[in-house]
Amino acid sequence: MKLIIEIAGQTHEVDFAHHNGTAQLIQGGANHTAQVGQPEPGLFTIVLNQRVYRCLLDTLPDGRTEAVVNGQRFPVTVRDKKHLRGNVGNTAASGKATLTSPMPGKVVRVLCAVGDEVAAEQGLLVVEAMKMQNEVLAPRAGKVTEVRVSEGQTVNAGEVLAVVA
Repeated sequence: MKLIIEIAGQTHEVDFAHHNGTAQLIQGGANHTAQVGQPEPGLFTIVLNQRVYRCLLDTLPDGRTEAVVNGQRFPVTVRDKKHLRGNVGNTAASGKATLTSPMPGKVVRVLCAVGDEVAAEQGLLVVEAMKMQNEVLAPRAGKVTEVRVSEGQTVNAGEVLAVVA
């Protein structure tokens, strides 16, 4: 899958694949393969180039996500490029924006409730697929009018998760 990853203000466009605990990332012709484990929920160990990284994702009260890698914090955003293309029409200044699941997975966090005022790019839900957590962001500022899922629920790709008006 093609992802757009922003880490500490730097944007990277990458191809990502994950299968049986092995993750492969290709960026600009460079191929990186890592072993990924999840010893407990929310904690990941990554072995890359014979170095071990202890990683966890931390959702801040304002909805932003930070990756904590070996104790060092980095603001991070991961977006599925295909998912972004499919939602271009949802970023209109008015009307409703429907947020859909970028892939089949499990809802691990609901960060909003019906009636909440949200800012553009604010994290509203987190869907986990293939041991990767994908934050679903508000495409624009508005009010959450529907939340159609709950934590622990399994969802299909393209399933409506929430609506912002």
